[in-house]
Amino acid sequence: MQSFNKENFVAVSREEILAGSEKLSFDLYSINLEQGMLEPVVICRRGTSSHAVARAISGRLLDKLFVRKQALQDFYDHMEESLGALIDNPRLPTKKKSDILYHCASNVMQDVYNDPRSGENIERSREISNHIIRFSLNDPASIPTLLSLSSHNYYTFTHCVNVAVFGVGLWQFVGLGSPSELREFAQGAILHDVGKSKIADEILNKPGKLTDEEFEIIKTHPRNGYELMEGKVSDIALDIILHHHERYDGSGYPEKLGGSTISDNAKVAILADVYDALTTNRPYGDARDPFQAMLLMKEKMVGHFEQQKFISFIRFLSNTPTA
Repeated sequence: MQSFNKENFVAVSREEILAGSEKLSFDLYSINLEQGMLEPVVICRRGTSSHAVARAISGRLLDKLFVRKQALQDFYDHMEESLGALIDNPRLPTKKKSDILYHCASNVMQDVYNDPRSGENIERSREISNHIIRFSLNDPASIPTLLSLSSHNYYTFTHCVNVAVFGVGLWQFVGLGSPSELREFAQGAILHDVGKSKIADEILNKPGKLTDEEFEIIKTHPRNGYELMEGKVSDIALDIILHHHERYDGSGYPEKLGGSTISDNAKVAILADVYDALTTNRPYGDARDPFQAMLLMKEKMVGHFEQQKFISFIRFLSNTPTA
């Protein structure tokens, strides 16, 4: 028996499908090896109700369920609507939950960057950051598992997801404030670079060193993000968006804040932002391993971070393996 072309399909689980929204937004396929199936066949069409799907996949012996790769965006949209149920499902392993949440979060942020003025997309950023918090509180293994999925290549939207995950973990490790403040912090962290949506890709993705003029353009993104989100997110979130490039010694931008004039929330976001940027491949440089990144932050970025927060970050990472 010849196997089918796996390049065209992605395996999904019953739990994922059954936890999804009321109607399928994609075709669902299966094979049954006992019946000699060589290729996946459609068992539920797009638009099938959740009740009909449940009957179809519980009333027959199915070896595997699949979604076509071309329909993955629709699949993750389907999953985004039911992330709460997925996170709370004890039958789904942490790795599977992490994979779905990370992909959904990346899709949300890609949509935010494509249309940062959309109220719907901003609300989705709030929901997805709340799900990251919910997952982290429900499962101690969630943060390292989510971080293990991060790409070694830098993309603005995945970087924002990584900063939110690192930030939520460190925020909880330090114990900064109330649950409501954590929710606002998480949305600010996931939106921290939204101002880059107003900067040309040829500057953002330039492989060589930026000119002085280009760097001045890059430095406009915190203010751009603040202006895009003002009146749409909380003051805590706006603080992170505007101040995630400030430095403890006052050498940052856009306002050259320093010391206690930088909020604790922004100090946590600053650490998460720098560390993730150092440990991913950028157009102008290769990723550093975690030890090299921490050494560089300690020895070459003296004055950038509040010392106590930096020590807490080292302790947090030592308890959070990402490989």
